[in-house]
Amino acid sequence: MVARRLTPEQSLAVVRERLRAYADRGVFRGFSEQAPVAGRHRFRFSWLGTRPLFLHYTPTTGTFVFRNLLPNIASRSLLSRDLQAFVSGRASPRLPAHRRVDRRRARIRCVASRGSASIELVATRNHHEYGVNRVVNLTHEIFLYLHTYQPEYMWENFDAPQE
Repeated sequence: MVARRLTPEQSLAVVRERLRAYADRGVFRGFSEQAPVAGRHRFRFSWLGTRPLFLHYTPTTGTFVFRNLLPNIASRSLLSRDLQAFVSGRASPRLPAHRRVDRRRARIRCVASRGSASIELVATRNHHEYGVNRVVNLTHEIFLYLHTYQPEYMWENFDAPQE
């Protein structure tokens, strides 16, 4: 039996519910939804730093984007290449299932453009709930990685403590 494909309205409801659950648990602060533009819904919240983050979601394509998540990253820099390798490595079958992005359910990439890096995840058919959970987990792992391996970047761009 094949599961029916979710409508864009159904997938948007699922994503809203999951993001609201993060906010209700206190993971996100100041959670709100902005007016959609060109079919993209934008969710605003504070998390992992002092500046607000924006998660863009397009229900028709299952695309999640944390646009300009990481400032001051030149597109051809060593840090950009390092981040791209780290993000693509999150789909490795060698990672435990709870930390891996399943390639049958979603595609991920890190895009450096105009001096900042964005994270994109495209959920495949009926996997939008999985997609929203993975993009949040992936973003958290990126920040942990940067704290560990690029602390100077975190000090300079996110006022991270230096101890």
